[in-house]
Amino acid sequence: MDRARGCSWVCSGVGVLALGLAGCAALPPQGVAGQGESAAAAQIASVLSQTECRGLAGQRAHLQAVHATLARDGMALRVLGCPQLASSAQAAADRQVLAVAVLVVDGVRAAKTVRGPLADGELLDMGSAAPQAASGRAQRVRAAALVQPPDDALSPDVLYNRAWLRTLMGREGLRAVPDRWWAFVPR
Repeated sequence: MDRARGCSWVCSGVGVLALGLAGCAALPPQGVAGQGESAAAAQIASVLSQTECRGLAGQRAHLQAVHATLARDGMALRVLGCPQLASSAQAAADRQVLAVAVLVVDGVRAAKTVRGPLADGELLDMGSAAPQAASGRAQRVRAAALVQPPDDALSPDVLYNRAWLRTLMGREGLRAVPDRWWAFVPR
């Protein structure tokens, strides 16, 4: 009888362990598409609900589709804000753009799509900085600000990554602003 009770304890323990392991197998590994989708959707929605982005709020579905594509490739879209890109001294010539960056989530998977150093948790190498995420008041970016190096000064990896991002965003109806890899406008 003691042996039967001992087996029931062992069998119960093994059963609980098996259920625990089965539950772990049901969770996607970190960086897999689908994980963090709600966080990405919330980040995009949060930025587009800011006063300076309301004119571009209609681009939400397009940005979420870009993020979903990136997630499958081990990356994430970061919408930084909607700065006014000044093309001249006249405010009337300013245009509102979507400022974006790409975050590497899984460098091994990202390496199948993009080039250059791909450290998990770091921004994809685009050869120059993107504007800082705006907080509060509308952000204005002058044409002279964030000077972009000429293409002949950029590495082949950076040129490839910029062309890849333009193509990806273009498939979702967003056109790149010339000489600003991070700036996109609706078509």
